[in-house]
Amino acid sequence: MQNLNRPISPHLTIYNFQKTSTFSIWHRISGIILFVSTTCFIFFLNNVYFSYTIILFTKSVFEYILFNWLLVSCKLLIIITFLYHSINGMRHLFWDSVIHVNILKMHEDGNILLFFVILAALFQFCVEL
Repeated sequence: MQNLNRPISPHLTIYNFQKTSTFSIWHRISGIILFVSTTCFIFFLNNVYFSYTIILFTKSVFEYILFNWLLVSCKLLIIITFLYHSINGMRHLFWDSVIHVNILKMHEDGNILLFFVILAALFQFCVEL
């Protein structure tokens, strides 16, 4: 048998970009980000509550290392991630109840999702300033 130098299976480059698959991937990534940030925050509070030496470290971290812009940007990132995850979760609940399942409504819902997340992010950024 001759070696035709062709790939055995198609590569990812032959597939078209799909908005719904991208939203699904980002929904999973945002869930992981929310889980990690929540557990890190809970472990941090646990260390502060059960240790006396960590209080001095915490005070120095918040006064000298973490500046205001870093705290604001982390808070904005978590808020935007939470808003995206919750709005996209409602979108999935609509699909589970067989509402907006055709292609046109899916793309319309994706545009609405992006609009509300950007609007909420801009509103939150303006409130922080």
